[in-house]
Amino acid sequence: MSPRNYLQYLLVFPLLPACAGPDPEFLAEESESLAEDVSAIARRCEDASDCAGSLGCVQGVCAACNRHAHCASNVCDLYQGGRCIPEKEVLYVGREVVSHYEECDNATGVRNDPFCQIRDAIPALGNGKRVIRVAPGFYLPFHVSLGEVFTVYGPAGEGGIAQVTEEDVGGLSVRGGARVVLDGLELGRYSHGSGVRCEGPGTRVVVRRSQIFADTRAPMYTNGCDLRLEHTEVFTRE
Repeated sequence: MSPRNYLQYLLVFPLLPACAGPDPEFLAEESESLAEDVSAIARRCEDASDCAGSLGCVQGVCAACNRHAHCASNVCDLYQGGRCIPEKEVLYVGREVVSHYEECDNATGVRNDPFCQIRDAIPALGNGKRVIRVAPGFYLPFHVSLGEVFTVYGPAGEGGIAQVTEEDVGGLSVRGGARVVLDGLELGRYSHGSGVRCEGPGTRVVVRRSQIFADTRAPMYTNGCDLRLEHTEVFTRE
């Protein structure tokens, strides 16, 4: 090889691009961008059944719920950060039509076979069932006295009213160390009794987004228990 050609190769060779691996920083940025794109697609939904976990379908995106209708179970707990409660934890109450009393006696409380009354659902609590979802309608008073812990959800402004009342009885009574949350109900209207009665040490009642009525001066009665009202109106008749 002539000196000239040898020099040419020496000059050209350093100018060739070096063979290097991918830039780790570039790959990290690309991976993050791709993950964001996939996540965005995964969050889109047509209804709540498209959303995983405790998320609801809110304006076409899987997100924390703020209405019952956002959830596949039709139960949204705003007080747990907008969590959709799984249907397996829920007992349903409220039939549009009852053609025969046996329908109520034999109801199982699942979504397509709801109980007729709230008080029918209470004995079925347990084994993972700790929530009662009530459709709009008229319901007889119920009593809790065996230390049960559960939540009752009514419509909460999403159409219709779930009334719990009877003229001489009132709305409901809780005692015996039970802990009950009532959300989105109308309690004690047109009744001579108290809308809510709460009695005994260790007993706790929380009433949220509801209305409590009484045709007397005592819409609520408490004796040694913890009764809390949140975003709830109380009405009495003078």
